[in-house]
Amino acid sequence: MISNRTSSRPFTALGVAAVLGLGLSACAAEAPAASETQPSTEAATSASASPSSSASGSSSASAAAPAGASGTAKDLTAPGTKLGLGEKAVTHTNTGKDPADAKYTVATYTSSVTKITAGAETDLAALKDAAKFAGQTPYYVFTEHTLDSLSKPSAGISEPRLNAQLKDGTDAQKLIIIGSLDQCPTKRFETTGSSDNLSYKVGSTMTSCQVFLAPAGDEIVSADYADSGFSYASSSDNPYRKNPIVWSK
Repeated sequence: MISNRTSSRPFTALGVAAVLGLGLSACAAEAPAASETQPSTEAATSASASPSSSASGSSSASAAAPAGASGTAKDLTAPGTKLGLGEKAVTHTNTGKDPADAKYTVATYTSSVTKITAGAETDLAALKDAAKFAGQTPYYVFTEHTLDSLSKPSAGISEPRLNAQLKDGTDAQKLIIIGSLDQCPTKRFETTGSSDNLSYKVGSTMTSCQVFLAPAGDEIVSADYADSGFSYASSSDNPYRKNPIVWSK
C-alpha cells in the first residue's frame, strides 16, 4: 500500500514493499555481531534554507533528552531546524511510552543526512516486481547516527526514522526492500556483551541507506526527521510532527 504524505504531515505513512528476485534474504530478528556490515535497506516509515543551527550549537527542544545510564544525553535539536547535508542534529528514539515500565528504553543520537544520490531505473531490475516501478527513479538517502546515550542495555531499539521529499515538498514513496541492493549498504551499530546483556555500543556509529522513488521529471531534494520513532503518550506531544528537522541539498 502506498501513502504519500503531504506537508500537512499525517501521523503515519507506509512505504512500497518490494522483493528481490535473486539473493533473497530474510530479515534477521537478532542483533548483528559487532562491526558487522549489512548491505540492506530496512523499512521504517516515518524542505531548503541555510542552516539555522547544528547539533553543536542548536537550540534545545521543549524538553531535553533524558540522561542515560550509558553515555551522555544531549539537548535535542529544536523542531523546525534547517540543515545542509552532512550537518548534525541530536535526535532520539525509545521503546514503549511509560518511563516507569521496566522495559522502557530511550536512546539519543547525533544524526546527519550525508548525501542524497539519484540512481537509475535499471537499479530496480533485480526486484521480483520491478515492472510496477517503471518510470520511477530510485534515490538513495544516506544517513549516519552515532549512539550518544542509552538508558539501559539494548540491542533492539530502532535508529531514528527519516522521510524524503520531492521538489514540491510532499513525501516521496519509500521502497521497502526484503533483501538488498548493492547501491544501498547499511552498517549497524557495534554491539557489546552477549545473551541477555547484548547491547548496542554507546559511541558507535550506524551508517544506513534508504531508497525513495521519484516520478519521471521529479527528484528528491531533502530528507526530514519528524520523530516518528519516539513513542509519545499522545501524538500532539510530538513537537517535530509539524515542524521536522530538515536536511536539504
